[in-house]
Amino acid sequence: MVRFIAVFLLSVCCLILPFFSAASDRSRSAVLQEKLAVVDSLLEKQRLALNLPEVPPAADAVFFRRIWLNGAGRLPSEKEVREFLRSKDPGKRISAIEKVLSSGEHADLIAMRFCDMLRVKSEFPINLWPNAVQAFHYRLREDIFNNRSYGEMVREMLTSSGSNFRQVYANFFRTTGDRTAEGLATITALTFMGLRLEKLPEKERKAFSNFFSRIRYKSTYEWKEEIVYTDPAEVRVRAYLPGSGSFVIHSPAEDPRQILAKELIDGSNAYFARAFVNRAWSWFFGKGFMEPADDIEPESRGMTAVLEDWGILKDSTRIVQKELLDFLTAEFRSSGYDMRHLFRLIMNSSAYGSAALPDKKMQSVQEKYFFSYPIRRMEAEIISDCLGALTGVYGKYSSVIPEPFTYLPAGTKAVQVADGSISSALLDQFGRPSRDTGKISDRRNFITASQRLYLLNSGTLYNQLNRQGWRIARETRWNLRKGVERLYLMALSRYPTEKEHRIVRAYYEKLPGPQKGRVWPDLIWVLANSKEFLYFH
Repeated sequence: MVRFIAVFLLSVCCLILPFFSAASDRSRSAVLQEKLAVVDSLLEKQRLALNLPEVPPAADAVFFRRIWLNGAGRLPSEKEVREFLRSKDPGKRISAIEKVLSSGEHADLIAMRFCDMLRVKSEFPINLWPNAVQAFHYRLREDIFNNRSYGEMVREMLTSSGSNFRQVYANFFRTTGDRTAEGLATITALTFMGLRLEKLPEKERKAFSNFFSRIRYKSTYEWKEEIVYTDPAEVRVRAYLPGSGSFVIHSPAEDPRQILAKELIDGSNAYFARAFVNRAWSWFFGKGFMEPADDIEPESRGMTAVLEDWGILKDSTRIVQKELLDFLTAEFRSSGYDMRHLFRLIMNSSAYGSAALPDKKMQSVQEKYFFSYPIRRMEAEIISDCLGALTGVYGKYSSVIPEPFTYLPAGTKAVQVADGSISSALLDQFGRPSRDTGKISDRRNFITASQRLYLLNSGTLYNQLNRQGWRIARETRWNLRKGVERLYLMALSRYPTEKEHRIVRAYYEKLPGPQKGRVWPDLIWVLANSKEFLYFH
């Protein structure tokens, strides 16, 4: 009888739970639409103030490619593109964004961005060493994939003590070549507050550094293991936190780092949430509301001066951008520092979903106010992985300094490379940051003549593209139209236009009889060199 009741209750739960889940999904969707309405109304308010024309939304194919490249660091597969373009679901864009944000590739990409921000590398000048790098990166990726609160991640980084192998977030205090109190204050202010410490008055700079004056390090018998701890000597610490005020801390009864983390994350500090929102916006748009995205002016100079630096008082229309930044910052804080919630708001906004304008004169104005999507070159790692997806051959990565000499497994993607000391000629050429300072400006996202020459003249890349072109030709049984369609879907995530079909057909007809098969490898080489392939748009 008991077993029968248990089975009956389980069956009832299985029938009821989907209804609760569906209701919960509808509730989340309603909340999202409510928040998006605020974001979009602010953008519309600014557009009307500037008297600018409306920008149409991006085409489905363009938008789908954008969210995968910008949100997960990879090209969508040919199958994924076909299914998305075939779907008639009015909510398919929202669903696609959810799929991106919950993917392992999204965790890979954001972990890469965190590693840039946190200066994760094994060799000079940081010297984390390989074991700590791998542990640090693994934990970052795991927390991002599980959507752990950004606030809780930072709290652990700022307060962890112990072995750099076992308490891996303690490695934060090892990610600098300058381990003095001022050196640690410099990386903390830059990374978590978007502040350049050197811009603070000397008195405030020294008082902020006092939060880190009790941090000590000691080695163990384990190779490259290091213990981070707080000095147990009794002392009174006078510290200052920009945006919060002064503190008197009785160490070690009170750990200065605990006080800092609590005030920064749980208090009303003006910098913490705003700095991350501004940085996150720059990840999706190529620039933040305030530029550089990790160089917010100290408010001790007075809000009027800060607004002037942002260009807000000189350009009254930019006040709306401050309102939008303030709204997203408040939303990020109220969500418990939920990164995925913030990314969801950004990616579903009308600004992110807008078309990229080809008219350069109008484009610069529209991009300045986030009305059209900014066209810009993709990051080095994403270009490398896109070429890998196109050719079927990903880069080979190994360390150049033998302590130990490290080989990464074949098929490792560039966005998955944890160590800033491990790179490749392609990544270096396309501007991958050294991770020496953690500044956004270290990454060089612009096209150069040497990059163009590589794409046009690299024999290795040309041979890889050739092989892929011939493979597609064989798989489509030398059917020109089907082959062209597949290559466009693979490289540009869209179907070719009829005009493009005619151009390829004309080229095919001009080739001598024995050489007509060259159309497939030649086409994939042209697509790989196109701006449409190399740029976010």
